[in-house]
Amino acid sequence: MTLRRNILSLLLVLLFSVVLTPSCESNRGQIIPYVKVYVPLLLYADLADMGIGTTKILPGEGYKGIVLYRAADQEFYAYDLTCTEFPEHDIAVVEDDNFVGVFECPKCASTYVLVNGAYPNSGPAEFPLVEYRTSIQGDVLLITN
Repeated sequence: MTLRRNILSLLLVLLFSVVLTPSCESNRGQIIPYVKVYVPLLLYADLADMGIGTTKILPGEGYKGIVLYRAADQEFYAYDLTCTEFPEHDIAVVEDDNFVGVFECPKCASTYVLVNGAYPNSGPAEFPLVEYRTSIQGDVLLITN
């Protein structure tokens, strides 16, 4: 009887911890609205002009566009261009003319540095730009959420 009660108690604790624990994915949805992202890019055609340490803007993808950052030959990162401080306004963050990989929100002046996970470097924003998954399958780079 005691064993059954202990097992039941353990199961209840596990159930509540799973239900009450917020996930990163749910937090992401609270920052910007969810949109389906599925962007295949040919490495040797669409991305042939991207050197290491450079960016490419993909307008019309994600919520307000996607910036693709090439960190190494086969290492890419993709971030939504929506400012996490003011996701509801219509202006996307823009790349700083003086610094590659640094993006600034024209509304709140928050800056995001792509090489450190797109975390805010200055300004009122507290959360990084939303990151999308990147994977290489043959000669295709796939960006998804």
